[in-house]
Parts: sequence; structure tokens; C-alpha cells
Amino acid sequence: MSGRTAIVTGAGSGIGAAVSSALSRAGASVVLAARDGQALRELAADLGSAGGHAVAVPADLANPVSVRRLVEQTLGAFGRLDAAFNHGEVGEVALAMKYEIPSMRYGGCIVNLAATAGAYAAVAELTRRVALDVACSGVRIDAVAAGSEEDVATAVLWRIARQVPIGR
Repeated sequence: MSGRTAIVTGAGSGIGAAVSSALSRAGASVVLAARDGQALRELAADLGSAGGHAVAVPADLANPVSVRRLVEQTLGAFGRLDAAFNHGEVGEVALAMKYEIPSMRYGGCIVNLAATAGAYAAVAELTRRVALDVACSGVRIDAVAAGSEEDVATAVLWRIARQVPIGR
């Protein structure tokens, strides 16, 4: 995944941190987003010391200004946005996609995960509707079910790696 850039929301700990690590190990540049700036900086340092490229961007996915700034900082740091992993409540996931999709090149990929088991059906339905709406744009949108950190990270990496073309 060298040359590709991904945003990972909820990256401060747990599943988000595991997805960030998997993408970084695969060679992607990763923009780490969550409310806890200190946890993001620590993860960015860990990924950097392992040879990866990561930028920490504290962000509140419930705030449109914060989400817009996240995408703008991604484009400013790496010049592109190829993929995103959104881990949050339905409104947060919707807001993230609102800003991510227009910034992606053809062949981009978004993978969504509900923050709680009770919200999974709503995030899955949102994902389905938005995926249909943007199908002609070349941006693919998927949802994954919660599982262990390692299982989710593997599923997200597989979906993104098979979708995002190299060199775009």
C-alpha cells in the first residue's frame, strides 16, 4: 500500500489503533484521528519508529469544522486521500463520509464500523445507501462487523488493499 494515504478515525485506542497499525505495516501513510491528542501522538511516534508514516490530527467527528479540518490536513500532509476507516456513531460516520468522498480519487475506499453493537444496523444501512449514491464515482464503501481488534484490522486492510489502485 505504499504511496497510499488513509484516514483512521477512533485511532486513539482499540480497534482504531489496530487498523492504523495494520495499514502502516502494509506501507500506507496514516492520518490518525480521535479526540485524545496525546494517545494519537504516542501512536504516531510508535508507527514512525517502526518505519511508518503517520500524522496525528485530534478531531471530533461530531463537529463539521473539525472533520473538514481533518480532511484538509490529510491533503496538506500527503497530497491525497485514498482510503478511510470510520469508527463511530451513525452521525459521526455520515459526517466523515461527507468530507472524505469528495476528496478521494477514483478507486478510493471507505470502511465503516459502528462504535457500539446496537448502532451496527444503522451504520450498515447508512453505508449501503451512500455506497449506492456514489457508485459511479469509483469510491467503494463497505461496512465491517465488530470483532476482535486483529480480525477487524485484517478485514479493513483486505478491503482497502484490494480496492485502492496503486499510482492513483
